Amino acid sequence: MSQARSILLGYEVGTGTAVAIPVRHMCVTGQTQEAGKTTTLEALIARSQLRALTFVTKRGEGAFVNGRPTAPYFREQADWRFVSSMLEAFLGERLKFERSWIMRATKGARTLADVQRNIGRLRDKAKGLNADVFMVLGEYLDELVPAIAAVTWAPRLELAAGVNVMDLAGVPTSMQHLVIKSSIDWVLEHEAHTVVVVPEAWKFIPQGRGTPVRLSAMAYIRQGAALENYLWLDSQDIGGVDKELLRSVPVWILGVQREANEIKRTLTNIPATIAKPKAADIALLELGQFYACWGRHAVRTYVQPVWLDEASAQQVARGELQVDDLRKALERPMASLRTIARSLMDSGFKEETVTKDVAERLTRENDMLVRQNAELRQRLEALEKGQHDGKRATTGKSVHQQHPSAPLADRTSREHADRSEGLRDRPAASAAAAGANGHVDEALYQAIRARLLEDEPIVLKALTTHPEIVVEITPRVVTVEGESMKGRIVRLMAGGWFDQAREVGEVRRELTRTGTDPGGGGALGIMLNKFVADGFFVREGAAFVLAPKVKVSERELRVS
Repeated sequence: MSQARSILLGYEVGTGTAVAIPVRHMCVTGQTQEAGKTTTLEALIARSQLRALTFVTKRGEGAFVNGRPTAPYFREQADWRFVSSMLEAFLGERLKFERSWIMRATKGARTLADVQRNIGRLRDKAKGLNADVFMVLGEYLDELVPAIAAVTWAPRLELAAGVNVMDLAGVPTSMQHLVIKSSIDWVLEHEAHTVVVVPEAWKFIPQGRGTPVRLSAMAYIRQGAALENYLWLDSQDIGGVDKELLRSVPVWILGVQREANEIKRTLTNIPATIAKPKAADIALLELGQFYACWGRHAVRTYVQPVWLDEASAQQVARGELQVDDLRKALERPMASLRTIARSLMDSGFKEETVTKDVAERLTRENDMLVRQNAELRQRLEALEKGQHDGKRATTGKSVHQQHPSAPLADRTSREHADRSEGLRDRPAASAAAAGANGHVDEALYQAIRARLLEDEPIVLKALTTHPEIVVEITPRVVTVEGESMKGRIVRLMAGGWFDQAREVGEVRRELTRTGTDPGGGGALGIMLNKFVADGFFVREGAAFVLAPKVKVSERELRVS
């Protein structure tokens, strides 16, 4: 590979001219849900043919759903710089005078558990300000060390070709920092031709304070390009991201902003040697439109998504085709197939209770589903053949240009309705003939094909029966001494205190409030994790909550 290589980003708004950007360190910004940052990153990764590592950090996030799942990797460190950066991320502010205490706490430590034990010993001997500083450090590690112990970490980072996705949605934010840092370090030390995408850069590499990710990102961005390892930052805004890091980013993809100060920052990052857009131009960027800035260039660009073909993307850029209309049209052809499949799954029938009437009905529905599936496959094959034949005469024409009398969405809906009503009697050949004239363009064909393949497991699952499994559980009873630390935790369970999720620091404070301080050193976290292993607690991130069906009395603790 050559560092001079470039990637197709999309097409210039207004003209439809292709826009290619160089493969470099890059920052993609824009309002969340309004700009299309994730779609842009997915498209660039797919067209770059580089390996990529991305992270999912929020529950329900739909980014990179087709990526290869990658096991979380974490390499533990215990030097004072590392611990300082962790504490700054935890507190949300820059440390001022605490580093001397951190140096004492990390002396001779090889793991964070070692640091935690050191802090416990130092705190027992400290008074006044010293005690306060060690208490803060201890609170953080009391939360973090059990979280580290609760996860089985991969011994190495395994990256395959294409997009590799590491799901950290269920991991506390403080732990997310450490995993992303460890992953960046691994790529820098062991990999080449790899892109690392840092989501929510304002959170993981913030302006004004250190974090574990910032330390590694700075080293990566300064050293990685020689091996064609690139850092791509995804951030809603520019103001919240570390400026020293951003100064090393040569390619900017700038999306819509509405806040006045953020619009000013966006305009500042557009080269001064060209005619700059106005503030209103930034505020009025549409979904999928960005100002692509590199070198002496700044081009308002419609980014071509991975699911949209070249000709249609050019038409969208020129304003000749509305992408929302295309999306709606793509949703209809698979709707009936999904409805049938999900109705079968939702019926909840059991193998041993299926009657003759139910079996006959399921057989009919199964036959209809198989025929519809086969017909749709034949139709897709015919569409593909017809598309290739039709391209010789209609290259570059949009759906609307080929059939000006019928909008795409209406035409697709009518075709689907006709197919559904006459499914039993219409031969498959008629469906093939309907598509053999190239009436549907490549974008629609590819989208239907992808959705069919995506939904096939649902169809197959719907055709299976569900045998019932009966599990007999023998209740386990544990009797504890009420004045021991374990007993005091059980008394909190009995009082309903653990009906909501509680972190280690909260448990310690409550035990101190109602009795004696259980102390640090990780013993409390270990005990809470033991309750999880025994089935009395379940974990919610770094917190613990009473498991369902656990019964607690003053005499005994019972789980069933």
